[in-house]
Amino acid sequence: MYSSDIKQCARQIVKESLNRILAGTYDIPSLAEMEHFLRENFDHTFDEYQVAQKIKRSHPTWNKEQVEGEIERSRRHYENELRVNLRVAALNTIEEIENLIISLNNAIREWKVLNL
Repeated sequence: MYSSDIKQCARQIVKESLNRILAGTYDIPSLAEMEHFLRENFDHTFDEYQVAQKIKRSHPTWNKEQVEGEIERSRRHYENELRVNLRVAALNTIEEIENLIISLNNAIREWKVLNL
């Protein structure tokens, strides 16, 4: 995930939860909840066809079993990387949500001082 995706995701969550944030009843999502949300809302598919084509170009003499073995190794590597990246993205999204809520509360406090 890109940092722009993380910020956009955090902004969307804050927008959707604005009433609960203002009421003081909003709970920041847990790491597991955020990972699940990101997994469900962003496309993270493994493109087996593209990987197979790349392997075949790199190793034209390999037989079908060798290519399939390399595809499987690539899939495991991809899934491990995805798991790590989702965890990092979830942590960053939670941090961004916290920052947005702090900024929102500060803006509300400043508005109250100026207008009430």
